[in-house]
Amino acid sequence: MNGTIDLKAVDKVEVTTLYENLVDSNALGQDAVRRLSAKGSNNIVSKLLADERRVPFVGGHGLSMLVRVTRNGITRTVLFDAGGSPGGLMHNLDCLEISPRDWNCVVLSHGHWDHVMGLLGVEKRLGKLAMPLTLHPDAYLRRGVKDAKGEIEAGGGNLSRRGLRDAGVELIETRDPSFVIEGMALVTGQVERTNDFETGWPAHYAERDDEFEPDPLICDDQGLVVNVKGKGLVVLSGCGHAGIVNTVNHARSITGVDDVHAVIGGFHLGPPFFHDRMPKVIEALIEMQPDILSPAHCTGYRAGNAIFHALPNAFVQNGVGTHITLAADDGEGE
Repeated sequence: MNGTIDLKAVDKVEVTTLYENLVDSNALGQDAVRRLSAKGSNNIVSKLLADERRVPFVGGHGLSMLVRVTRNGITRTVLFDAGGSPGGLMHNLDCLEISPRDWNCVVLSHGHWDHVMGLLGVEKRLGKLAMPLTLHPDAYLRRGVKDAKGEIEAGGGNLSRRGLRDAGVELIETRDPSFVIEGMALVTGQVERTNDFETGWPAHYAERDDEFEPDPLICDDQGLVVNVKGKGLVVLSGCGHAGIVNTVNHARSITGVDDVHAVIGGFHLGPPFFHDRMPKVIEALIEMQPDILSPAHCTGYRAGNAIFHALPNAFVQNGVGTHITLAADDGEGE
């Protein structure tokens, strides 16, 4: 692209994981990290219990994060992905006493079911999804994975453009970078693939013109970026199909901001096919020197463990209820 995008620095960004593969009530907080617990206003009452029990979080395959950004005393909120369960996102929002009416917009990292299904629960609760939603045009594609027998198993749950519009959504479909929440955050748009090791997955297929065809790159995969004053970029990834290194470097390239403060989300290193690229991914992450590195969702235990050992001071175990606050130092200016 020609030139860079002027992503203004903000005073603070707060990232709360609302839905994720992991629920761990024993995870420890640290510095900028708090571990939220479910509120006590919605307890379990049963004759089988001697007393009331606080409703716990639920987890499952997928990811959803709430991103609150503050600049010059103004705070705006983005829902980044919606998780993989029609009821799971709303359940956890209720546990945290967070209302979806308080969001300013929704951004979808891509169209896979495990990042969109929570919207069903939100629509059921609100009646109408009367909010802006930013996504890549390919997010509507029906996708599948070819198994060892050569058969394609379609994932299902792909989004309906007409259905979203009928639900009152203001659709913003673009392959290009775009601002949300009054320019406080930037959606990366389609991520440029610039390295030779994050090369997609040949087993991925997409349906076009009523036929499935190879789609290893999942081109609708995109991230969300915020620039914290004096600290650098905070890069959020849904799955990281584009490659977490590609995603971060794309964010650096389009903003002209080289410092990486935090990387949070899915790194998509869990499936065995991706294990061979782990050393190069971790080497690149070490070179970035992030202050916070919080892999989640599809990163996988093996990769998460390797990242922890490579960058123990930056590593943050993610899970439902993880709340990360990243703020400018007092007195920092743009």
